[in-house]
Amino acid sequence: MKTMKMNFRKRNGRAKKTENVGYIEVKDAMQGSGIEMYIYGDIVSTEWDKWSDEDRCPQDIADFLAQIDRNADMTIYINSGGGDVFAGIGIYNILKRHTGHKKGIVDGMAASIASVILMACDEIVVASGAQVMIHKPLTIGLGNADDFAQIIEQLDKCQQSITEIYMCKAKEGVTEDEITEKINAETWMSGAEAAELFDISVEEKPAIAACVSCMMDRYRYKPEGIRTESAEDAEARRTAAEEEAAIIAEMELCGI
Repeated sequence: MKTMKMNFRKRNGRAKKTENVGYIEVKDAMQGSGIEMYIYGDIVSTEWDKWSDEDRCPQDIADFLAQIDRNADMTIYINSGGGDVFAGIGIYNILKRHTGHKKGIVDGMAASIASVILMACDEIVVASGAQVMIHKPLTIGLGNADDFAQIIEQLDKCQQSITEIYMCKAKEGVTEDEITEKINAETWMSGAEAAELFDISVEEKPAIAACVSCMMDRYRYKPEGIRTESAEDAEARRTAAEEEAAIIAEMELCGI
């Protein structure tokens, strides 16, 4: 049995260096079996945008796939509150290019752009108790009326792009208008409810992971009981981690 370890890295701003924040072991990678990928945490553009060790960016996924056979079957576990739209679409397209069979399993939730990433999988399973959420793209705007008109146009184009992706996995008979209605309403769905719209199945075992995401405060109708984390909490946690890393780095320099 061959085992390959892939490190994930994150910038440590105070120590002015990058550091390993975790890894994935790929077993039998060269033989095309036993490959698992975990997309937990928020979806961000680059490693410099990561707020927690679990966050993922397109380069993480590209690096992972570069180390395995492109025809290898793999299972992708998702528990994410979403994140950057274009980063998510990038991850979707990177995964789509992988020619091996991709089974996607929603462990806790696939919300917002994470639900778009989920659609890259050939086979989709939602654990009992897990949630899938689709909604309109969000942004923060600044400027005059012309600037906001351009922002609205861009948001509409983003929504059309993600709608087209959803339609690729829509069940026969489900129309684009039906999907659009669910998007506009910010719809949270159990596996059974999602299976009414998309070609997915429900796994008869409970969801195994809660999701802590600073994205949750941006959503209007999030289900009760979901653990959330504000951007301020995430920043405080990241600052504390950077201060700890800086102290360790200074101790190493002093030979302690």
